Amino acid sequence: MKILGEKSLSSKVEKGLNILFFVITLLDIIVLGVAGITLFSEFNSSTMRDNYLFKIVLEAVISFIFIATGIVALFIIYQFIKIFRNLKESKLFEKKNTNYLNKVSNLSIIIGFLYFMCLVGISIFLSNYNSLDLLTDFLIKILILVFSVAFFIFGIGIKILNEVYKKAIEYKEENDFTI
Repeated sequence: MKILGEKSLSSKVEKGLNILFFVITLLDIIVLGVAGITLFSEFNSSTMRDNYLFKIVLEAVISFIFIATGIVALFIIYQFIKIFRNLKESKLFEKKNTNYLNKVSNLSIIIGFLYFMCLVGISIFLSNYNSLDLLTDFLIKILILVFSVAFFIFGIGIKILNEVYKKAIEYKEENDFTI
């Protein structure tokens, strides 16, 4: 199977990324709507009690962080769409690709930071409201910590890969000048 050009693996990946971009956009809109409705209905409910406002604000912040990670993920997917579009057009060693990879690495680190902030928020929330059992609480925190660390590592890995890619472009340009 061809890797570069029309009707290649890169063109199929680009199509898949476009579909993924559309699906995540829809999910972000749905989550935003559900979070807004939920928070609005809780805020207007007649069961206000001690620290209830704190709970609403904390839920709003955690919802915002999850929505923000979805939006940042859309930007990452969009950068990959551009990279695979270049690969489909056989534009392999271009400086634009290094710019796209740099954006992906920075955005991945931002998502890792957002997940870490969500971990802090959930830790505060779950310590004040013992609504879950200890195992579920622990598993949620571990899962979010794994996501946070994974995105940090992914961002750093892409940054290193980007530097290697920049060197390859430099070598290609030097080679083009000598020929």
